[in-house]
Amino acid sequence: MEQPHDYYERERERKPSRVTISAPKWLLSSTVTQSQPLLFFPDELIREILLRLPARSVFRLRRVCSSWKTLIFSSQFAKDHLQRSTTGDPSLSGPRVAYYHSCHYGFGDFSLRSLVENPSKPTEVVLFEERRNYKVIGSCNGLLCLLFDVDGINTFVRLWNPCTGLLTTPSVECGDFLSVCGFGYDHVNDRYKFVGIVNHMGEYITRIYTFCSNPSNRAIQEIPFNSIMGDDKGVFVPGTATLNWIRRHAILGCLVFSLDLVKETFSEFSLPLSDPDDKIFFVPRLCELRNCLAYCYNHEKTHWFMWIMKEYGVPKSWTKLAIIPSLPRLTDYHLRPLYTWGNNILVAVASTSRKVIRGNNIHVGVASTSRIVLYNLDNGSFEFPVLKPTPSIGLSVFIYHESLVSPPYPGLPNSSSQIQLIKR
Repeated sequence: MEQPHDYYERERERKPSRVTISAPKWLLSSTVTQSQPLLFFPDELIREILLRLPARSVFRLRRVCSSWKTLIFSSQFAKDHLQRSTTGDPSLSGPRVAYYHSCHYGFGDFSLRSLVENPSKPTEVVLFEERRNYKVIGSCNGLLCLLFDVDGINTFVRLWNPCTGLLTTPSVECGDFLSVCGFGYDHVNDRYKFVGIVNHMGEYITRIYTFCSNPSNRAIQEIPFNSIMGDDKGVFVPGTATLNWIRRHAILGCLVFSLDLVKETFSEFSLPLSDPDDKIFFVPRLCELRNCLAYCYNHEKTHWFMWIMKEYGVPKSWTKLAIIPSLPRLTDYHLRPLYTWGNNILVAVASTSRKVIRGNNIHVGVASTSRIVLYNLDNGSFEFPVLKPTPSIGLSVFIYHESLVSPPYPGLPNSSSQIQLIKR
């Protein structure tokens, strides 16, 4: 029986023939004619090369041939690429900032790298044209969880990968939905889950929805939504499979209220101990930094204290990360940390709210304006990067990493899809 290496040796001895290689214009400037036979690359080598490319570039290469397309769309390859990009080479994942503004129904994103590396140069904001008023609930593994309603009552949820354009079809129906919710990943069972409080015939029920080929949902232990403080969207902490909120307890004060997405059960643990005389002027917030749960609060309108929990669920592991002085040019603002770039740059959103008064001193609403802030943890300097066009970001801002992860049961967008890129 002829061995594979015998076949390739015989092929090399044949007289070289002219071979024409065609490729997409972005990959090759023109069709190339060579006098050498095509080189053979083992599948393992091709896979290793593709794993070292940015997610967006890899996705474009799916058109090279059917075998590459099969590889790129495989769930294991997507997981391996995500693992390499998040733990080894951050440049492969292209961290971006997704946002929406509930008042103006703005929905878009922009590059975090461009924002940090060139803060004085306007960073392009990519807007999305949508036929529905999507709200971003959360992000995980490159997927955005989008919420929308069709009649003001019935609410739907779907997952979308902005890098690949893939989204779940059909959407998951949640019914009459309240604002307390969260989105995360159960890594034990390889399932993406959405939790929310729904109004069922006047009764508030906490339900957890699982995204898969046959979406399911079930009622779980009730979230005490009346005592939830700060953000009503749970903070997902990678690697722990948990969603987290701040809850005010009548006796114990403020606690972390945690939902385990694997066991689908709740637990509570304490926040960092603070001076009893501390005056917290703004609602404290949870966030995720460096794959850890983090906590931020304002002290007497003079400083913001930031803590990070190095060992999830262990109160003794709370460690003070930074004390941030009041920001110049801003008064009475909320600070929401988003991301730490490298070891010393904190990316945050500073938001201020003001009453809107029209005619005869009639209060008609509240207007929120926000700015992205870069704070240097080493030298204490601030920068206010420029966005173009300037969006009213509000508080609904999420970091996501570009990935090849496909949402469960994906559908490819077409010319009539509900989300399209608009380059300005």
